[in-house]
Amino acid sequence: MKVRLALTVLLCWLAGASALSQAQTLRVGMPLPGQQPFFWRDEAGRYQGIYADVLRQLALQMALELQFVPLSQARLLRHFELGEIELEAGVTRQSVERQALRRVSLFTRPFGLVNEVIIYRPELSFPVFILKDLKDKRVATVRGGAVPGWLVREDFANEWQIAQRVHRGWNDIGLMKEAVALHYQRQGQLKYQISLPYESNPVSFRLHRSQAALLTEFNRQIEQLERSGALDEIVCKYLCGTQ
Repeated sequence: MKVRLALTVLLCWLAGASALSQAQTLRVGMPLPGQQPFFWRDEAGRYQGIYADVLRQLALQMALELQFVPLSQARLLRHFELGEIELEAGVTRQSVERQALRRVSLFTRPFGLVNEVIIYRPELSFPVFILKDLKDKRVATVRGGAVPGWLVREDFANEWQIAQRVHRGWNDIGLMKEAVALHYQRQGQLKYQISLPYESNPVSFRLHRSQAALLTEFNRQIEQLERSGALDEIVCKYLCGTQ
């Protein structure tokens, strides 16, 4: 009897250990060189920011492992289409995305809002506050990012390049997120003007369609983070007192 009981306990332990060892791993794309305060890799190689912290909280509740994969924005989207990246953080739904990308994309419920702004050289005398003001003007944008087709876009790898180019006068105008523009302006002591937000977009996690079974639980856990106040605490950790 004792032998049978011990054997049962051992089998249960082995089953539990096997389940833990087989915890599902999600490959999460991080756009290089990062977007402080949202998502970046610090000098020690740790992934930081609002999106990284929210994902860790969700993964903890869902018993998921996260594998962060740093890629340029354009490569991140290509790898997502191929299913080599299974989750992208801080995404706004865009009607102008490639059809191939839209076919494999599922979106969680929104977990925040992001303001989009225009940065421009201080020498410019006009107040650039809405996108329609930029018609027929050359605008620095992130390669792979979705922007209206009537903009004369000049693509660069990331928002840091755009901020540097406008600061140096190599571009007159660029598009980026407000919090990122403020961070670069203050931490990098860059000289450019920042418009009022031309739009505010809800942000979600983009989940590859191959992981559709996780969508309902992602939504449930995001709602739980909101209700508990944990989501606000994460956002405040990075943004309170910076704007």
